[in-house]
Amino acid sequence: MISVSFTSCDEDLEIWDSNTLDYSGTYFYELYNEDMTTKYVEYSHSNQILIYNTANNNVNELWMEDTANIFPLKSKFFLNGSTDDFSSESLDFSELTNNINAVVPPSTKPTGLNQTVNVATDYIRAAVLEGKILKNEATTVSGNPVDSIYTKIVLYSGEVKYTSYEVAEADRVDPDVVEFAWEYDSATYDSTLDEIYVISGHRKTGFAEDDH
Repeated sequence: MISVSFTSCDEDLEIWDSNTLDYSGTYFYELYNEDMTTKYVEYSHSNQILIYNTANNNVNELWMEDTANIFPLKSKFFLNGSTDDFSSESLDFSELTNNINAVVPPSTKPTGLNQTVNVATDYIRAAVLEGKILKNEATTVSGNPVDSIYTKIVLYSGEVKYTSYEVAEADRVDPDVVEFAWEYDSATYDSTLDEIYVISGHRKTGFAEDDH
């Protein structure tokens, strides 16, 4: 379920030496349901999506991050196509990467080694059903032409399993006291929980008159 809450965002991420430069940037966006008949989120200065290259800097391999934490979303995507028509290489849950803003270990610490816990989790993984970033096809609030973005995204939910491990002595609060923590083990997908949304907006120009 979408949680509409806003947090302050970091400095704008600028990626220049990138093999995904045509995708990369900061985008203001509105959020809609699948067929765009219902708008969930209006434009806001805090409501931004970052798209940037991965450490591998491969073509059509990128991160998409929601700075407002509306989804929450921070996932790595592997795409087919180009900026004017792209989609995820696979829609298979088992072939997608975890959404690191959603897959978060429980706050309650384990009390022993190899304990397990299963946590119902929204938006474990995500895929792009269809997307377009079109040159100068949008208009900012001040009337300037700017690149548009349209992305239909599917979010997969289910359960995440965590297993406990013993924290290394150097990382403990008290080195003399044995401490345990949770780490990701696996995820189980529930197809009945699928949610599809449309991200629609425009690239951030950096000029104050174009800001929301």
